[in-house]
Amino acid sequence: MSASIDDFYHQKTDADLQFFVDHPELYQPSLIDAARRELRRRGVAPAVAAPAELPPLTYVSPEPAAPSGLRTGPLTLGLAAVLLVGLGGFYVVKQKNQPPPPPAAPAKPKAPPQLVEVETSAIPTYDGLVAQAVAQQVKRLPAAEVAAAKAKADGMALRQYRELAKRFWAAECQTEYLTSQAHEGKASAMFADQALVARTTWSAWNKAAVYTYKFGPAMQEDFQRMQKVASSQQHVLERMPDLLPKKAFLKDKELNARDTEVQDWLRAIRVASPVTGKPYKATVLKMQM
Repeated sequence: MSASIDDFYHQKTDADLQFFVDHPELYQPSLIDAARRELRRRGVAPAVAAPAELPPLTYVSPEPAAPSGLRTGPLTLGLAAVLLVGLGGFYVVKQKNQPPPPPAAPAKPKAPPQLVEVETSAIPTYDGLVAQAVAQQVKRLPAAEVAAAKAKADGMALRQYRELAKRFWAAECQTEYLTSQAHEGKASAMFADQALVARTTWSAWNKAAVYTYKFGPAMQEDFQRMQKVASSQQHVLERMPDLLPKKAFLKDKELNARDTEVQDWLRAIRVASPVTGKPYKATVLKMQM
């Protein structure tokens, strides 16, 4: 410690030094330590501030807590009952005096959906007409030939004839529907696709027609006529879509010749078309004398 600092502490009274010690929060720690050393040098022990005495505790008895919740004495319950009855009566009277709510406005009927025609490649089904055509075709066969076909090989020939006729008329009905639509000017934009559907139906006939069958004379003649009709009609279906504009098919000599032949062959099998109801036209050859 330097002489100037020692003089500083030597000049202080004991009370001044004790003040430094009693208030350490006001001065630097080094100053507090120096004040303590000076007091010890003088033979005066620095006094330590005694802790403040706590005031004596006084017992206070707790006051009784106020009861929580509603009081449920007889008087309280009676008042509550009277209040509820009064409110109920007021609600009933109010409901009676209140005018009824206005009736809800009827909902506006929705407009029915509009039906829109859509082009489709579907062709009408002729299952019923096909079954009828097959039955009529078998019925016009000679009775003796039908009986012989039933007796031979457990009736296999007759079953084969029926199956061939069924496949034939399934394709022929579709073909006649399309050609009649073309002649009447009602062919749709999907005509080419429809013609392809009919040609696919003819393919079922083609698969069965490649075999040789043991038919009687009348059944064999029908089979040969059906083969000729099938060949011509498939050719017509292949060419007609390109000849639809302005009904150019009507001026096509090949198609006209095929139509004449088909009419004559079909006339030998049945009288009229199962689709249009129009009679098939037989070709009459005129002989010049």
